[in-house]
Amino acid sequence: MAERRWLAAGLVLLAACNPDTVVHKVGWFATMRHQRNIKPYAMPLNPVPGTVPVTGAEPDSLPLALADKLVNSRTRTAESLNRGQWVYQTYCEVCHGAGGKGDGPISATNGQTPPGPFVGVRSLVDSVARRRSDGYIYGMVINGAALGRGLMPRYWDRVRGTDRWDVVNYVRNLQQQAQGGGR
Repeated sequence: MAERRWLAAGLVLLAACNPDTVVHKVGWFATMRHQRNIKPYAMPLNPVPGTVPVTGAEPDSLPLALADKLVNSRTRTAESLNRGQWVYQTYCEVCHGAGGKGDGPISATNGQTPPGPFVGVRSLVDSVARRRSDGYIYGMVINGAALGRGLMPRYWDRVRGTDRWDVVNYVRNLQQQAQGGGR
């Protein structure tokens, strides 16, 4: 009878214990808990450069040779230009300025006192930028650093899908306006 009481008391104590604290004190259980893996809410590893996504997602960067060959899949409609303007004002205007001249609020060439901290923000409307292909501008939106613009942040994770081409269309519209043309 005493054995049964001890057994019942042991089972009650065992049931009342938190298995996380008890089980992981055993050696091989502890190694299972503290293995190399991606923890919840941790940043997963970046894919290997050049990896083709199997989920239908878009790549995070393009080499210059591939970027120049891309063809703009969006026509320059009012809808595309309006969406491109919104995306441009959200992500690009702070550096490149409202007219795309490289004179945004954080650019050192904005004419303000004191000037912004970033030197060398490129104009998107000068003759060099106008000669660039649509694919090149698309590649800059995805990952400017991969195309030789070291300080430009990557926007591949923020600007997605057709928004990228809409920004290209809006930049082309800014270039046309800078040359004296209308919308």
